[in-house]
Amino acid sequence: MGSNMAENHPVGFRWPMKARERGATIIHVDPRFSRTSAASNLYVPIRSGSDIAFLGGLINYVLSRDLWFHDYVLAYTNASSIINDQYIDAEDNGGVFSGYDPRSGSYDNASWAYAGPPQEAKEDAAAHTGHAMEGTSPAKHRPARDETLQHPRCVFQILKRHYARYTPEMVEQVCGTPKELFLQVADVLAKNSGRERTSAICYAVGWTQQSYGAQIIRAAGILQLLLGNIGRPGGGIMALRGHASIQGSTDVPTLFDLLPGYLPHPAVFKGDDTLEKYMRESAVRGGYWSNLPKFMVSLLKAWYGDAAVKDNEYGYQWIPKLTGDHSHVTTSAAMADGDVKGFVVFGQNPANGSPNSGLQRRALTQLDWLVAVDLYETETAAFWYAAPEGWKPSDIKTEVFLLPTAGPAEKDGTFTNTQRLLQFHDKAVDPPGDARSDLWLVYHLGRRLKELYRDSARPQDEGLRHLTWEYLPEHPDPQWRINDEPSAEAVLKEINGFTVADRAQVPDFAALKDDGSTACGVWIYSGVYPQEGKNMARRRVKGDGWV
Repeated sequence: MGSNMAENHPVGFRWPMKARERGATIIHVDPRFSRTSAASNLYVPIRSGSDIAFLGGLINYVLSRDLWFHDYVLAYTNASSIINDQYIDAEDNGGVFSGYDPRSGSYDNASWAYAGPPQEAKEDAAAHTGHAMEGTSPAKHRPARDETLQHPRCVFQILKRHYARYTPEMVEQVCGTPKELFLQVADVLAKNSGRERTSAICYAVGWTQQSYGAQIIRAAGILQLLLGNIGRPGGGIMALRGHASIQGSTDVPTLFDLLPGYLPHPAVFKGDDTLEKYMRESAVRGGYWSNLPKFMVSLLKAWYGDAAVKDNEYGYQWIPKLTGDHSHVTTSAAMADGDVKGFVVFGQNPANGSPNSGLQRRALTQLDWLVAVDLYETETAAFWYAAPEGWKPSDIKTEVFLLPTAGPAEKDGTFTNTQRLLQFHDKAVDPPGDARSDLWLVYHLGRRLKELYRDSARPQDEGLRHLTWEYLPEHPDPQWRINDEPSAEAVLKEINGFTVADRAQVPDFAALKDDGSTACGVWIYSGVYPQEGKNMARRRVKGDGWV
């Protein structure tokens, strides 16, 4: 669903085709009949924007026919957890859940907490989470449970009541999918899930680029958990990434509200004025996110090295704090209003590829300067003389710098793609002329800025002055023309993490500490370089036919 995998992810689609040769059933649910549809066992038409209704119908089918994986659901989900009596479902509350504030258009999720011991109330609890934790209960205590799943306020019973409306007839009416075809999908999915079998759901930007894309994906998560298809071979929900290392760009990240590894970015409006407050509000009681203090302190040690000590909160105050919404579209609007002076674009073409491209181009005209880093002159780099609006170059005040960058074969580095597959690739040839790798450009910009601010006494410059920046190899590779290229492996080793005392690589994120004794650039990648000389991202399967 939400993907035309055969055309947009052809390399990955060879695996569903191999699975079909071995007897797997491929189902394509999409408004348009495409090559993916033609290569599938079953094509299911659906109206655009009705994905949640379709998934809701599948959830209701599984629940109402008792087709869910009982042992799995009891052991690995919160189905038996009891929600407190303040929670009101949308069916009983005029179409919105309890805690809705019509003035702000947001929810206070305090009433969604698990039943159990009293807890300290938190203002705007939902704001204290990163993307990976959104929607979780604000409770930090062990919830009351009913493993018979009969309690009317246990999560399982709430699900049953909520999804009861999603009948096959309702799916047919909303989605336009014939009832019998929908029931065929539900039957195949249920029969290929459970104790002995698993099924996977693949999606792409057909889901994520909808305004309620996160809700669609959460519905898929509920369905797969009920069927026992999460965390088991052959199951899961696979986000198909459409460009090289898009997954890596969100993991490391390029998202304004996150630090590497999906750690919530400290924000002024959340009251994250100290490291202790930040960690208290951001961490959760159970699961791997309970280790957030270890991840955060290790990240600060990776960034600021010996300057990050307990007495200065490991340099926490050197991180700029969010003051509001700095997402792409919001920033573009601010740019159009003249509130943004400079813009650096790496691997992106907003003048052509971002929402409301006309606004994007108008926004570029309000800049003092623009830096575009790409393999070729994009519409963004050329907007000042080649925009479809026909502007005169003499009327554009923006000074544009186009920096040629290196392609994948012209540099060392990594790709992180679908299913967070992390692969190292080696340089094969020097880039032409003045072209340099993105790593070269960022490293040398940082080096020059550090030199420029070396003697600054301003508090706001301390973070830059203390930033660790030692990535040049001790002995440049003589076979390459460019001898001041930073080492991609040195960066990857820092991303993996190490013990501060002896610089020994840590084996995985379980070894990270919150006492300043470990450093780690991206905790979810910890283990990619577990010991000196062992780059796990360089591993290859022998005989797979791929270089």
